[in-house]
Amino acid sequence: MEIIPVLDILNGVVVRGVAGQRDRYRRVQSQLTSSCDPSVIMRALEGEFDLHRFYIADLDAIQCQQLNRCTVAELARGETSLMVDRGVRSAADVEELLELGVSHVVLALETLDSLDTATALVSTFGADQLVLSLDLKNGRPLTVNPEWKTVEPFDIAHQLVDAGLRHLIVLDLAAVGVDDGTPTTDLCRRLRSLLPDGTIITGGGVSNCGDLHGIEAASVDGALVASALHDGRLSAEDVRTFYS
Repeated sequence: MEIIPVLDILNGVVVRGVAGQRDRYRRVQSQLTSSCDPSVIMRALEGEFDLHRFYIADLDAIQCQQLNRCTVAELARGETSLMVDRGVRSAADVEELLELGVSHVVLALETLDSLDTATALVSTFGADQLVLSLDLKNGRPLTVNPEWKTVEPFDIAHQLVDAGLRHLIVLDLAAVGVDDGTPTTDLCRRLRSLLPDGTIITGGGVSNCGDLHGIEAASVDGALVASALHDGRLSAEDVRTFYS
């Protein structure tokens, strides 16, 4: 199973997510570096854990449609692979990230307005570079689409997989930064039946190595992790056990 560090970027610096309550997000405090600069944080995580794929949530773009363009371009340099959530609302949003060197663009349920938009994006860009983020809050869909607000997350995923998406993130924002375990593993097990040959990633609430083993046991391909890496609750040796 792949371990994927998360960088939440707000006002141009890395912040620590807390239960999806973005007004409570503060500059990250890390045992690895005193800096909050995204490129410094990335290099520190790469050096300590030998990880080279990162998930970037550009909260300035998600909330205000103000992409940290220079930051994303800098982070995408070299051999580092990026998945970026910028709150995609249009094909132009996807195209801009790909032009900056991003390897995978996240289509977040939080800002995806319809099934038709998802279908059009798959038709334009193909499925390989697109990742659906099934955004939840306390188990319910976090979505701008009123038609999805009362639909079960599994059924929303079914619709979007039928539209051609093959890479999936399952993320409950209420669990982010709370260090109380990941509540999405049962849903991930069910979703595997939809994506027997696709990719499923989950995260939110990873506190220790035991949580990662629980995620791995749910047939998940990757885990998004942030606080546990900065706080020292996951060591480089812990991370290496998932790549041996």
